[in-house]
Amino acid sequence: MEIISFSVGVDVAKDTFVCYIESLFTNRTTKRVNRRKFNNNKTGIKLFLKWLKKNCKAVPLIHVTMEATGRYHEPLAYALFDAKLRCSIVLPNRIKSFAYSLNEYSKTDPIDARIIASYASMHNPAAWTPANKSMRQLRELTREREDVMKSRTQAKNRIAALQVGHLPPAKTIKRLSAQIKLLNAQIKAIDADMERLKDKDAQLAESVDLLVSIPHIGAITAYAIIAETNAFNLFENRNQLIKYAGLDIVERQSGSSIFGKSKISRRGNSHLRSAPYPGALSVKRSQSVFQETYCRAITNGKEKKQAHTAVVRQLLQVAYGVHKSGIPYDEEIHRLRLKKSVDELKGSPTVTSLAN
Repeated sequence: MEIISFSVGVDVAKDTFVCYIESLFTNRTTKRVNRRKFNNNKTGIKLFLKWLKKNCKAVPLIHVTMEATGRYHEPLAYALFDAKLRCSIVLPNRIKSFAYSLNEYSKTDPIDARIIASYASMHNPAAWTPANKSMRQLRELTREREDVMKSRTQAKNRIAALQVGHLPPAKTIKRLSAQIKLLNAQIKAIDADMERLKDKDAQLAESVDLLVSIPHIGAITAYAIIAETNAFNLFENRNQLIKYAGLDIVERQSGSSIFGKSKISRRGNSHLRSAPYPGALSVKRSQSVFQETYCRAITNGKEKKQAHTAVVRQLLQVAYGVHKSGIPYDEEIHRLRLKKSVDELKGSPTVTSLAN
């Protein structure tokens, strides 16, 4: 038997990361090579790269895999990319499900690193490619705006709750109002930064123009979709996009005894799922294919929230098609495609890469 590759599982935390190396043989069996813990800083990453080359000799293919851990994994991922080493970043829920399939319920850093390495050996996840500078900046701005919007909503809700109570505290309401004023100014500043970023990047400007041609998608929504999908470069078909957003339908039906309620999986990018899509009321009042989708869902007994989710799913599918074609949205073409039942492209719902 010959070694065909080395699979390296990395469990990343804020201050440290644990690495586990296993060799993959031609008969698909594996064998432990080494394990070690490093500091999650520049010095630790340099030591890790030296240790990796020392332990993975003679075989050119080294595949390093890690979970998406907020931002803690980013320095290591970029260092591996710069070193021209194959790196994959997978969603934590995939590793968790894989661990359960191995009957492994314990959770420690060394165990997690070993399981990640085994997952990579068995499933060979796609290589990760970082987004360009403009896309990374846009992602930071859209996520910052999302956080500020949440803070403003919380402040408004607190004022509303205080005002209906007995003897509302005037000073508290005044301070909350000042917070809202500040948050409004920050939102305007973020919007201006995104606009300037678009003006400097012709490719980003083209992407935004394509998406805003779709009814119910404004500039802010377009920015969020583009940032979280890396301008749709993460996907090979619409199925992958919907699954990545966590908007795929999960059904629980089996035999004659199990009739569970269908729901969306929510196992995906929460930022993409919570982008500022149109409210159900604005969709209902419009005259478009999306309005028909909303009304059809209501007619079929769906709740308003479910109908709105159906519209969001359709918007993302159309956004994918419009962006990939490079042609602005045309309602007649959309209706024609629906009439001919030319819907989603067929293919694996597996995401080809993970948004960084």
